Amino acid sequence: MRFAGSASWSLSTSVDAMPHAALYIRDALELKPTGDDLPPPLSHRPPDRRSVLTEEEREQAGAQWRGWWQAILSLEARMHEPSDQQDFAAWHAPMAAARARTVGDPPDFEALTGSPALKKAVVELFREAHNYSDHTRSPDPGEAYIPCAITRDVAEEVAARHGVSPREVRGVVIILGVEGVWSNALEPGVVVCSLGCLGDEAIATDLVRTAFETGLHR
Repeated sequence: MRFAGSASWSLSTSVDAMPHAALYIRDALELKPTGDDLPPPLSHRPPDRRSVLTEEEREQAGAQWRGWWQAILSLEARMHEPSDQQDFAAWHAPMAAARARTVGDPPDFEALTGSPALKKAVVELFREAHNYSDHTRSPDPGEAYIPCAITRDVAEEVAARHGVSPREVRGVVIILGVEGVWSNALEPGVVVCSLGCLGDEAIATDLVRTAFETGLHR
């Protein structure tokens, strides 16, 4: 996670392991969840792990994966939301509880008990997926962040246009090492995008603007 900003506006960007581990499991098993808001395949394709599940289990896990993915992104958004909270313990405890309840923790992932096929896959592949997730992200960490000049200029523009204090201009961008140029507005104040979006200044600017502007209306 990285925060950019002054004492007022702020933008948090994340290139975290958990979303990449979930995408690894999806791609390694060739699961077929449906939805226009789902990201494309990982840029670095994982090995074929279809043998972990039967065909019937893979079909079931594919249907169950989407809900898990949504829970992961929702938790990521909360974890990286800019906050004035200074007490790490007070912040971390409810986050850890939410993760255990909605996403699950290794090695057992009890949160997935109601999705047995997906749980079987996650328990079997999570260590491999988590270790591999570093390869799905940028080889140069500097490539995975939005230039401060862009966030500063957009933050000042948004604050002026909406007549608000810069302190109200906050957002989150979750970056994924997936193929191509892809993005999705997850919820007010939160945008998910491919690493490829950051290579185009105009696209990166639009993503930051979306995060800031939609975040004003939460």
